[in-house]
Amino acid sequence: MASPRPSRSARKAVADSGFSTPGLDRALAILSCLGAHPAGLSLSEIAAELGLSTNFVYRTTQSLVAHGYLLRDADKRYTLGPGLLRLSQPFVDDVPLAEAALPAMRWLSEQTGEAAHLGMISGDEGVVLERVIGTAPIKFYVERGVRFPLHCSAPGKAMLAYVPKTECEAILSRIKLTKLQPSTISDKAGLLRCLNEARQRGWTTDLGENLAGHNCVAAPVLDAHGQAIASIWLTGTSLRLPPDRISKLAPKVVKTAQLITRTLNKNASTK
Repeated sequence: MASPRPSRSARKAVADSGFSTPGLDRALAILSCLGAHPAGLSLSEIAAELGLSTNFVYRTTQSLVAHGYLLRDADKRYTLGPGLLRLSQPFVDDVPLAEAALPAMRWLSEQTGEAAHLGMISGDEGVVLERVIGTAPIKFYVERGVRFPLHCSAPGKAMLAYVPKTECEAILSRIKLTKLQPSTISDKAGLLRCLNEARQRGWTTDLGENLAGHNCVAAPVLDAHGQAIASIWLTGTSLRLPPDRISKLAPKVVKTAQLITRTLNKNASTK
């Protein structure tokens, strides 16, 4: 049986660009819809959300999956895929930032045994661009594409500390400093003190502020002007990454960030 034609009011969920490209407008609406639902949606849920036929949603999502812009899990739920990350990240000499950073990330993971991650700011959140799984028997890592809050994660704070002051203020004016855990910094003055400390020592931590029982240590990857374009970090359980071990590993995290920074700026200066 053919799917019912979406109602006029439902079809308003898809923004009309005004350039007579309804198929493209609807495909972009599907991407935006899934961006607002990081846990994923089924075909019927996407169709209901946007007022589109399930037949159109099926054909469009299959094409987007084939190109890597969407992922489909075993439960047939769709989420944003790594193809979008490749489009949004900076490039180094025609090579995506994540690919250019991999040698340094592998060094960090080999030196520490822990999972090394690379991420950047995307809107008012952070997003994981790449990860190198550690060598420890029990592994803890975050998948590519996972988004994280900026105010209570080590990579988020590392980047906020090194973006231009006006950009930092703009982001802090938009986001809610939600107290996700008892140790989360949820007031602006306290967060600004934390960011100032991060600038002074070149790295920062997240001791169970975002996820209870898990700690992170991060450092910023900088452009030629000393402004953050990404961050590099280690993450693990609080048993594997207690504060005293974090202090010992922090110089290696900073060194990795500096290696990536030099790679970026070396390639930029030769163009």
